[in-house]
Formats: sequence, structure tokens, C-alpha cells
Amino acid sequence: MSGKDDPFGSGGKTVIRPNPARRVRPDPLRPAQGLPAGTPPGPNAPPPASNATVIASPSSFGVPTPASSPSVWGVPPRAPYPAPNPMPASPIRQYDSGRYGLPESDDWMRSGRASVFFPDAQAPQAPAEPREKIPLEVALNARDGGEYAAANPITAAAAPLLILLGRLRLLIVDMQAVPLMNHVAQEIRAFENRATEAGAAPQDVMVAKYALCGTADDIVQNLPGTDRHVWMQYSMLAQFFQVRTSGVGFFEELKKLLANPAAHYDLLELMHACLSLGFEGQYRGAAGGDVQLQRWRRDVYQTLRHLKPRNDDDISPRWQGMAKLMRDTGAAIPIWAIAGVCGAGLVGVYLLLRFIISNDGDALAARLVALNPGDAVTIERAAFEPFKAPDPIKPTQLERIRGALAEDIAAGGLAVEPVGENIVVQVNNFLLFASGKADVRPEFEPIAERIASALDKEPGSIHVIGHTDNVKPKASSPFKSNFDLSVARAKAVENVLAPRLTDAGRISVEGKGEDEPIADNKTPEGRAKNRRVEVMIPRAEE
Repeated sequence: MSGKDDPFGSGGKTVIRPNPARRVRPDPLRPAQGLPAGTPPGPNAPPPASNATVIASPSSFGVPTPASSPSVWGVPPRAPYPAPNPMPASPIRQYDSGRYGLPESDDWMRSGRASVFFPDAQAPQAPAEPREKIPLEVALNARDGGEYAAANPITAAAAPLLILLGRLRLLIVDMQAVPLMNHVAQEIRAFENRATEAGAAPQDVMVAKYALCGTADDIVQNLPGTDRHVWMQYSMLAQFFQVRTSGVGFFEELKKLLANPAAHYDLLELMHACLSLGFEGQYRGAAGGDVQLQRWRRDVYQTLRHLKPRNDDDISPRWQGMAKLMRDTGAAIPIWAIAGVCGAGLVGVYLLLRFIISNDGDALAARLVALNPGDAVTIERAAFEPFKAPDPIKPTQLERIRGALAEDIAAGGLAVEPVGENIVVQVNNFLLFASGKADVRPEFEPIAERIASALDKEPGSIHVIGHTDNVKPKASSPFKSNFDLSVARAKAVENVLAPRLTDAGRISVEGKGEDEPIADNKTPEGRAKNRRVEVMIPRAEE
């Protein structure tokens, strides 16, 4: 852990509190220098011979300071209250550099250079008026209402008691042991209930209860008063744990917790708060006790910071101002100027549109006047011309062939379709040949007559192409392959068509076999469509 994270070091954490009137508040437990102990300073008591600068007096916050502490505040001390044990140093301490192991040269408050910054520090100061004691019931009832929010459930449950003990340290309270004892015992029981309801482990609650009892005993037993012996006889540890030595047991429990700090983080925070409130235990009045207590607090603090480090080293989370630029209003255009420019623009647009519409209106009015000329209107009738019927539409080549073969197409025996640059007449195989034969059926004779008559009138060569399915000819068939069968069937159709044509040389034959199917050969219907003969003629340009 870095030194700058140490809450007890002097690096970067000097606290300066203002005292504009340079009013001195006497310390009720601190004897005046040059006077016997127990003698209050008079109105004409001289100021202490010190060149220290008044930064903050613990007594200004209601905190008594032990008589053994060196006078480094420039405050006239006063006699302590009669008590067997002097009040220990409070949590708001005079940060004496020599006391915490720091070199004397680091404490700028002890140097003579302090008078350079505060030259009035050595001036004679008027004695402060003595303060009255605060009634005990006021200190007991001066607590905030509601619950205390904290991430640590044990500390949140102990907050009312910790606040009470802190007020007892800071304020001069009229000590009454019995009411204070009853109130503290009630708060300890309430703490145990709140911590248990918050879900704390029973063992942790017991250790925390022990620490609070020891802290209450250690603080209250050393408060100035006349009936402290009652508290010492009926202490909190004696009531709840039947023990009377809190100084040793507290640090033994603390040593156990430091052996496993991760599992007891909440307890360590509570014990650190107890040490900060002023619990000293076995080290109270012992030689070097302050140094030992300082080491304990430092070890606990460093352990807590090791488990949960701080986000940064800043004491205040919002000490920096907001980095926002002030809006430059000098160059801003007034709203009235913007409104004036917009109004002028609207007026200009209005005048321009009015000029344009006026010109267009004049032109439109002139056109309307021209629709009604001043000359007399004459009616001229056109000469009658008889209607001439249009020339009849000449049918195309495809229409002529389809018209000549319309009956056969309707019967389903033929199909006439354009294919590329040709007109194809497809003849169903059922009308032409028997299965596996190449001889034309007699029923095809009249159909062949009509096909030849339709094609004989059209120009171009006539091409007859034979097609078969993929069923191979039988071994007893005179045709070795489907190609031979397709050629034979094409020649048979040629022999029927050629005699009926004017020019028999126009016709030619070709066999394709099974190479150009038009349907699937896997079904009987598809194979029947593939067994066909096509008669093709080129399409004539019209």
C-alpha cells in the first residue's frame, strides 16, 4: 500500500480550519503552562510562549485533549476535571509529528516559519469563556431517526451506538452512570437483533458485540465524573460476557480476524471504527502505548485497503469543477434580428409571386378572349366520300396449313406447330404403323392426301423425319436398330406423299431413331408420343 493512502501520515492531508476571530477555546483537561495543575487560568493569563500557528483547536469541537500532549496548537490550557484516570486522546487528535514517528522537520506547525504565514498567532489572545456541561439525556436523545445506510450490515447495525460513543468523546456531558449504563445496554441488545436480522453470522455478531462492549467500557470508564465506579463495577463486558478485562480480549480477537481478513471484512471495519473512536484497552497509560495503537490501526486499515482498494487518492469525490465551456453570448444573433430577416424574406417572396401570377393571369386572359373572335362564324360541310372496305387479311402460311388440316388436327391425329424456321406437321404413330412395323396403314391414305394437298401449295422443300422410342427392336425384327426403323418409316411416308405432289423431287427423308424424344420414355404414354413421323417445310417470308 502506498504511503499516500495512509490515513495517519502527513503526506497531502493537512487539514486547516479557519479561525477568523482568533477566538481561543480552552481545553478543560489541559493544565495551563506556568501554573500548577488544577489552577484555572485567570483573565490576565499570559499567552503561551510558542511560535506555532493556530490551525485547529481540538477543544473548538468539544474534544478534550490529554494533559500529556505537547502544546502545539497555541491554545491556553486549563486544569483538568478531577478524575482518577485522565481522558485519553480523542479520535480528532493533535497530529504531533514526533508522536506518530515522523521527523520533527516534517511538522511545519512546529517551525518558526509558521509566523510568516500567520504573524498574529503569537499575539496575546483573550481567554475563552468556560462552557457548560450538556445534560446526559440531551446526548442520549440527540440521534438521527431512521435507519443508517451502509454496505456493511454489522457497522450499520452498530451505527447508533458508535454515534453515541463519539458524542460522549466530543461533548462535555454530565456523567450519570446508571442511565447511561441502561441506555448503552439497550443499544447493545438492539445491535444484536439488527445484525442478526441483517443476515450476519452468529459468531461474527458475538465478536462484534464483544468489541462494542469493550469499547463502551473503555470510553465511559475514562469520562470525567463522580460515579464512574458504578460503571466499572457493572460494565458491559461483565453484564454480557461475565469478564472484566476488555483490553486484552479485544486485541486477541482482532489478531484472529487479521489471520483471515477476507472472511471477516465487516468485523475488521467495525473494530477499526472502535479504535478510531478511542479504544485503547491494555495500551492505555502504558509506555509506548500510542505507538502500538497506531500500529494496530495502521495494520487494520492497510488490510481493509488491500481487500477493497480506493478508486483514487482524492479525499473529496467532487473536488473538481465541471469541465463545461460557458456559452459565448457576445456573437449570438438576437431573436428579433432573425425574426426581422425572416419577415423581410417572406415579404419579398410574396411580392415575387404576386408579380409572376399577375403576368400569367394577363396571358391567360388574352387566350380566353381569343376563343371568342369578333368575326362571323361560318359552317363548312365536308364532301361525302363513300366508305371503302379494307383489303381482306391474307392468311399466313401457318394459318393456311392449319386450315387445310383442321379436321385431322381436331381429331387428334395431327399437330401443326412452328419450330424454329420450319413448320412441322407431326403425324401420330397410331395412324401410320403397327408396333415394330414400317408398313403404312391403309387408314393413313386420306390423311396423306390432305397433307400433300396442303404442302404442295407452299414453296420450299419437304423433309420427312422418322422418330422411335428407346425400346430396342426384337431379335426377330428385320431392323437391327431403332435408327433403321425410323429411316424405314420415313421412306414409307415419302412413298405415300410423293405421288400426290406436283414436284416429287421436293421431298427428302431422314431417320433420327431415339435421339430426339419429346416425352419421357419411362412411361407408355411418353414412348407413344416419341414414336412419330414429322413432315417439315420451311417458313415462307410474308
